[in-house]
Amino acid sequence: MDRGHSLAVVLLALAGLRPSAARAVEPPAVVLDPGRVAWRALNYTAHKMGVSASIAVRMSGPGTPVARPGGDEAAVAGEGIVLESTTHLPGRVFLALEEVDPAQARALRIVDTETGAKDHRKTYTLTARGFFLDLIEPASRVQAAGPPEHWTQATRSFTGYPRALPPETPITGPLGLLYAVSAAPLAAPGDALTVHVLVQTNVERVTVLVESVETVALDFRETSGGVEREVAGPISALRLVVRSRPVDPAATSAFRIFGLGGDVELVWDPARHLPVEIAGNVKILGRVKVHLAAVTMR
Repeated sequence: MDRGHSLAVVLLALAGLRPSAARAVEPPAVVLDPGRVAWRALNYTAHKMGVSASIAVRMSGPGTPVARPGGDEAAVAGEGIVLESTTHLPGRVFLALEEVDPAQARALRIVDTETGAKDHRKTYTLTARGFFLDLIEPASRVQAAGPPEHWTQATRSFTGYPRALPPETPITGPLGLLYAVSAAPLAAPGDALTVHVLVQTNVERVTVLVESVETVALDFRETSGGVEREVAGPISALRLVVRSRPVDPAATSAFRIFGLGGDVELVWDPARHLPVEIAGNVKILGRVKVHLAAVTMR
């Protein structure tokens, strides 16, 4: 061992740190600015192998009061927003709703509904120590043919957060992640945002990295101030790559957004602060790219 390395180890020891611990220091948190979020509704379409898919995203608020659930939890100051999405994939429909604190993208409640294959409605109520999961499923084939409001097979459970998760860490859902990216100052290659996302019953550390700048052609309808116009032509866009790993090292990553999983990528319009393309993997279809068809600006 050379003198330089020995001195570094000694200094780390005097500081109460191990070399590996020094490398594990979290990067500083990115400040989210709700004012950067310029969109109110997004509509995407995809076509592959003769199959069509669509995604509709809506945001309401600020203006919707959001109180933190649980008697031992403090109320969130200010006002929250509500994010909703409807995803139509072959034979499956995904509905999502998230109540989010706009300052940190912290989710207060997440509702995940799927029909067509794995019929269920999962309602996650997040607290400081973990989350309650209320699961409702159809109790029969007859119920499965009806709306979730008629399903009667219900269970409730509580799951604590992983011990490795620092206290008071903001946790969000996939829609909250999209909101956070819209509110983050991602402008050039190397810029990154890390968000903790609740995925099924695990918390995953999701990093969105600006990988490159590329020229892409736009083709969508934009509505702003009640005026609709066609947007077409090339722009300089950012390619964002999404990487996820569970906080619990024993867990397996299952991160998905709008039913898209695997190596998720976003082509980002830096002027409008929104994705004009989202790519990910879908069972049977493989790699699927959804393209922005319409946007309503705030």
